[in-house]
Amino acid sequence: MDKKRLVNFFIVLVLTIVIVLLIIFSGTTETYKIGYVGAMTGPMAKYGSYEAVSLAIDEINDKGGISGKQIELIAEDGKCNAQDAVAGANKLIFQDGVKVILGGHCSPESLAIASLSEENKVIQLASITTSPKYSDFGDYIFRTSPSSAVQGEVISNAIKAQGYTKVAILFEKTDYAEPIAANLKTGVEKFGQVVYYDQYVTGTNDFKTEVSKIVESGAEIVFISPQAPDATLLIVKQLLEQGSTAKIFGNDVTGNLSVIEKDPTIFEGMIFTTPSFDSNSEMYLMFSQKYKEKYGVDVPYGFWTAESYDAVFIIANAINENGYDSDGIKTYLEALTGFKGSSGTISINALHDGIRSYSLRTVKSGKIVNYE
Repeated sequence: MDKKRLVNFFIVLVLTIVIVLLIIFSGTTETYKIGYVGAMTGPMAKYGSYEAVSLAIDEINDKGGISGKQIELIAEDGKCNAQDAVAGANKLIFQDGVKVILGGHCSPESLAIASLSEENKVIQLASITTSPKYSDFGDYIFRTSPSSAVQGEVISNAIKAQGYTKVAILFEKTDYAEPIAANLKTGVEKFGQVVYYDQYVTGTNDFKTEVSKIVESGAEIVFISPQAPDATLLIVKQLLEQGSTAKIFGNDVTGNLSVIEKDPTIFEGMIFTTPSFDSNSEMYLMFSQKYKEKYGVDVPYGFWTAESYDAVFIIANAINENGYDSDGIKTYLEALTGFKGSSGTISINALHDGIRSYSLRTVKSGKIVNYE
């Protein structure tokens, strides 16, 4: 080998070593990859979780990212069902190599992918996920949402306080909706009678048979526990068509503004549970303004859309403080207390659940207001 070729060889070798060292000491990726599993299409897309997450990531990236490195969002459409959620999580973990998954964004998604995340030590931070089955699922499994176990008690206390004793309960058969119905049934049976209790499958588009039985039962209260919000509109319409005068109660999904706005008059006076938060707080108003500016619509699901937005900032803070490392992020989340977000103050308890309280809201003159 002549002298010139030898010099060129050593130059290339040195440059190669330098590049390898830069990769090693600067991390193996140019971005922080954050996975997302949630409904991007179908009825559950109404939650607006993907839009809220995208908005938060754009804000962080526009301000320089995390320690100068941009966030790369890799989103998979979970469609609020186990099969699509698992397919998406598999891709995120084994193909994309993410260390964090935001999601699921409904209980059927979150429960389906939790074992996969736990086995591979991938942080899973779920929002819009309240099934009691999710509590204490694993070391790497967290949520910003509270457990829905308390919803049934809140509703049964309100029914008892109003002096009603005959209650009909209709629920969607999902891991989110059914436990709320079951808890309410237990509560009502302590002071009254559950005159109707039945389920329907996701995608049902005619409730005439169920509604007919509810009317025949003489129910004074009809409690609707859906997973997909559009079902509420159809059920309430068909109750009125069959002459029901029962008062309508619901879980937190029934309080979906995008559904109520389709026909506000039929929802007048409906009472439903919701995690307590201040929709007039400065942080929520800022979020709702940014959301409308970007997407041209109001925040569709209040607290729930907002907590999907907040989850991004929680993960960004964890990465900034402890690095893009599953165990470091886990340590941060286990100690999370008093995070101030658009959905309110978020803390995480020993079961890895978000610490929130529930209250009642109602529809008055087409608007959602606090129930007095």
